[in-house]
Amino acid sequence: MADVTNAASYIVRVILQIRSAASACPEPKACAINIMNIISSFAWISQFTTALAVSDCWTKGSQKALCAADISDMVAAVTNGPAAGIATTSDCADMPDPVEEEKHLPMD
Repeated sequence: MADVTNAASYIVRVILQIRSAASACPEPKACAINIMNIISSFAWISQFTTALAVSDCWTKGSQKALCAADISDMVAAVTNGPAAGIATTSDCADMPDPVEEEKHLPMD
């Protein structure tokens, strides 16, 4: 059940990230952060839906589904890591510009 809840929350998150990217993509840094976060969210959706839900729902488990979950998790982490690193240049600034920070956050 947790996998379904996580998948649903990431579906909402990716929709908000796409909206944010659409408005911020004229600026290269914000666009890069948003695109990497979108890819990461889709990978986590894949992990929760196709991989872990399949493995959790089958009494014997599924080695292939677990492998797919690992690959999805790796794609999610590899794309989210650089996005977080780039975001620190504005998020961790001494005097952060709130307008710049909002360009790489999911919009409400």
